[in-house]
Amino acid sequence: MPGSGEVAVEGNFQKSILPNGIRIVTERIAHVRSVAVGVWVDTGSRHEPLPKSGVSHFIEHLVFKGTESRTAEEVAKAVDSVGGQMDAFTTKEHTCFYVTVLDRHLPLAADLLSDILLHPLFAPEDIDRERTVVLQEFRMVEDTPDDLIHDLFAERVWAGHPLGRPILGDRKIILGLDRETILAYFRNEYCPARITIAAAGRLEHAELADLLGKCFRDFQGAGGVRNGGGPPDLTPRLELIDKPLEQVHFVLGGPGLRQDAPERYVLYLLNTIIGGSMSSRLFQEVRERQGLVYSIYSGNAAFRDCGLFYIYAGTEPAHFPKVLGLVMEELRKLKRDGVTADELTRAKEHLKGSLMLSLESTSSRMTRIAKQELYFGHYFTLDEILAAVDRVSAEQIQALIAELLDRRPLSLVALGPAGAHTPSRTDLAL
Repeated sequence: MPGSGEVAVEGNFQKSILPNGIRIVTERIAHVRSVAVGVWVDTGSRHEPLPKSGVSHFIEHLVFKGTESRTAEEVAKAVDSVGGQMDAFTTKEHTCFYVTVLDRHLPLAADLLSDILLHPLFAPEDIDRERTVVLQEFRMVEDTPDDLIHDLFAERVWAGHPLGRPILGDRKIILGLDRETILAYFRNEYCPARITIAAAGRLEHAELADLLGKCFRDFQGAGGVRNGGGPPDLTPRLELIDKPLEQVHFVLGGPGLRQDAPERYVLYLLNTIIGGSMSSRLFQEVRERQGLVYSIYSGNAAFRDCGLFYIYAGTEPAHFPKVLGLVMEELRKLKRDGVTADELTRAKEHLKGSLMLSLESTSSRMTRIAKQELYFGHYFTLDEILAAVDRVSAEQIQALIAELLDRRPLSLVALGPAGAHTPSRTDLAL
């Protein structure tokens, strides 16, 4: 087999490293008939120098526009002809290209993924055509304020840092990107040392490693100097951005936890209690009892070296002060009184149930093992994760509440019509 250091990690998890440095991680699931395969590249919008902001997302689009041996239509037909699914996405820290097929079509999936990554044409006419598509995506985000507000929040609290930039980048920069710039960036970033291939489903690790070893045999390169920015400094902000909308959309938040933080399971549970489920405090109080919003939730945007804990809500301008007041009151109650035993028990069962249900999807399991490799280099079994969730105590929850809410003032960025209530720092006092 063209690999080195194959390691059986635990049960159905295995890992190989190809001679060129590509890591292959798999999970065999014998009772399914599908396989999800993803090529994860350790590059995203945070690694882009400012003059190339948005190039990673642009490249994600362009690799599907044709290769040396296939047109874009032929790529699409090859997947459709076997009932498969092929797509990609770009985040701030990585890019993923993935295919889900029946197990007998795994060779096709490997061939397609290697073809679009090793032999993309980046034809000038395709670049110009896809540039128009990406510009339409800019407009789509601008017309979706509940998405846009998250970009606006990050831009303001992480001003001047690559993590504060939107994944789509800058419209003017996208307009100016030429083939030479795109190709040079692609060759610098999309290299074996930065690639992890994850697969989950009905597969044999040795067979897949051999198949991928042949597909990527001629893929070489170590990658060049890259951007990253280090951990960002968070600048507290309080801002209402004028936009003629029917609602005020806002994000309230502050520092969260990085991806591999020891307290991450504590935060998963705290998030579930605050706004991460239908039984959460915010959903029940603001939506169910008061009827003031359609959508309200909390979350933690976690990265390699930092995180943002946030709360989002959208409401009509007249209700904005009350909704913000209710959110702040729930946070004050949490800080003052902590969580109840019933809340913690319910959050644990919710989290464990959600995790186990997600394991019924091969694509979810592929994503899970890829992120474990990318951020930990270690595989956590289901039993290990469930045990870690069960070990979380009310005291740990309370300690994390104090840590997150006492670090510095919360930031608030709102998007809505002029004349909407403008909060003060007093409104955000905890």
